[in-house]
Amino acid sequence: MNISQLKTGDLIVRAKGIFSTHYMVYIGNQGGNIMVAENQIGFGVRYVTLAEALKGNAIVRFEKFGGAGFERNTVVTKINSILGKSYDLVAFNCEHFARLIAQGKPKSKQVETTSHVAMLTGLAMMNSKNKTIQALGFVSLAIGIIGKIAQP
Repeated sequence: MNISQLKTGDLIVRAKGIFSTHYMVYIGNQGGNIMVAENQIGFGVRYVTLAEALKGNAIVRFEKFGGAGFERNTVVTKINSILGKSYDLVAFNCEHFARLIAQGKPKSKQVETTSHVAMLTGLAMMNSKNKTIQALGFVSLAIGIIGKIAQP
């Protein structure tokens, strides 16, 4: 799949850092600009050009819209209903937003994975004989649990 094959509601995933990615929803070509919707730190849910959303980063992959064909017609309406909604790293990040639009459920595999790693690391650290490491383990476990609970 490439950009020319995308349809409204398909997801574009770009590199964001070593361990993370940024999700956006393909809207279409408007006046020669490829438009996407994203949930961005400091801006919330918004429409931007693909070039602005990529910020010089490479596209990692595309994901097809998860709904039925007729549901693509509701993508822009769904986005408009939450336009401006604030970004929240744990409860409503770019992946939560994109999967809400494309699949109907706000879900972030990145947050789920990070929460699991934090919980497992915390449990391992709590078995240490060093009180400082035990305390850090408790904090890591708590952060993991909070991340898990905060998932919509």
